[in-house]
Amino acid sequence: MPDAGMFAAADQITVAVHDLGLVLTDEAQVDEAVELVAEAQKRAGV
Repeated sequence: MPDAGMFAAADQITVAVHDLGLVLTDEAQVDEAVELVAEAQKRAGV
Protein backbone atom coordinates (compact mmCIF):
# COMPACT_ATOMS: atom_id res chain seq x y z
CA MET A 1 0.00 0.00 0.00
CA PRO A 2 1.85 3.12 -1.21
CA ASP A 3 0.12 5.55 1.17
CA ALA A 4 0.56 3.45 4.31
CA GLY A 5 2.60 6.24 5.93
CA MET A 6 -0.31 8.63 5.66
CA PHE A 7 -2.66 6.12 7.31
CA ALA A 8 -0.17 5.41 10.09
CA ALA A 9 0.20 9.14 10.77
CA ALA A 10 -3.58 9.61 10.80
CA ASP A 11 -3.93 6.74 13.26
CA GLN A 12 -1.32 8.27 15.57
CA ILE A 13 -3.04 11.66 15.44
CA THR A 14 -6.38 10.05 16.27
CA VAL A 15 -4.90 8.28 19.28
CA ALA A 16 -3.16 11.45 20.47
CA VAL A 17 -6.36 13.51 20.24
CA HIS A 18 -8.29 10.84 22.12
CA ASP A 19 -5.65 10.81 24.87
CA LEU A 20 -5.72 14.62 25.09
CA GLY A 21 -9.48 14.49 25.51
CA LEU A 22 -8.99 12.26 28.52
CA VAL A 23 -6.31 14.32 30.28
CA LEU A 24 -7.27 17.94 29.61
CA THR A 25 -9.51 19.01 32.46
CA ASP A 26 -10.42 22.62 31.67
CA GLU A 27 -10.61 25.21 28.92
CA ALA A 28 -7.30 26.82 29.88
CA GLN A 29 -5.49 23.54 29.26
CA VAL A 30 -7.20 23.19 25.87
CA ASP A 31 -6.09 26.73 24.95
CA GLU A 32 -2.52 25.93 25.98
CA ALA A 33 -2.53 22.71 23.95
CA VAL A 34 -3.77 24.59 20.88
CA GLU A 35 -1.01 27.16 21.29
CA LEU A 36 1.63 24.44 21.59
CA VAL A 37 0.39 22.71 18.43
CA ALA A 38 0.40 26.02 16.54
CA GLU A 39 4.00 26.68 17.63
CA ALA A 40 5.03 23.17 16.58
CA GLN A 41 3.40 23.68 13.17
CA LYS A 42 5.36 26.89 12.65
CA ARG A 43 8.64 25.17 13.58
CA ALA A 44 7.84 22.30 11.21
CA GLY A 45 6.87 24.66 8.41
CA VAL A 46 3.37 23.21 8.11
